[in-house]
Amino acid sequence: MRQKILLLLLSSSLCLVLAEVQAAKPSTTAPEEAPVGKKLYKWVDREGNVSYRDQLPPEGSDYKVEERPIRYGSPVVKKKADPNAKVAEKYPVVLYSVPNCGSCDLARIYLQKREVPFTEKNADNDLKIQEELKKKTGALTAPTILIGEKIMKGYLESLLEGELDQAGYAGAKAPAADGGSTGPKPKPSP
Repeated sequence: MRQKILLLLLSSSLCLVLAEVQAAKPSTTAPEEAPVGKKLYKWVDREGNVSYRDQLPPEGSDYKVEERPIRYGSPVVKKKADPNAKVAEKYPVVLYSVPNCGSCDLARIYLQKREVPFTEKNADNDLKIQEELKKKTGALTAPTILIGEKIMKGYLESLLEGELDQAGYAGAKAPAADGGSTGPKPKPSP
């Protein structure tokens, strides 16, 4: 009798573990396509025998039933909206730069620190970019920063800060504890 009870307990524990493992397996469908409201039911009969099913026992049966929700994959976590995304659509930021330019580096670092999405275009040896810069600004100056239609030749932090504020970009975040940049990386020029 003792062995039978021990065997029943062991088998019911094994069934529970297998059912939970099966329920925790990632689905091959996307979480939003996974069946909603699916449940696992633990049936226990009069003698204490346990079975797991995906449906309720027939009406009038003498089973005790416990309900367990089935989880599909990992929970979906919604990302926080980027406060600068809408502003960037209306007032895109473009940084025209050249290598070995201290002011270009400072402008890039400031934009990254402030988490402003921007496109960086290297005007060093690219005639197409040089012509584009000359057409938009009338000169070949690095750094040149465009915020929408506004043109800034050279880099002055307070001026750039004011222009970004006026366009509606969110203010600078507190610096990272490790001192590293956590801002977005510039998009490469086409």
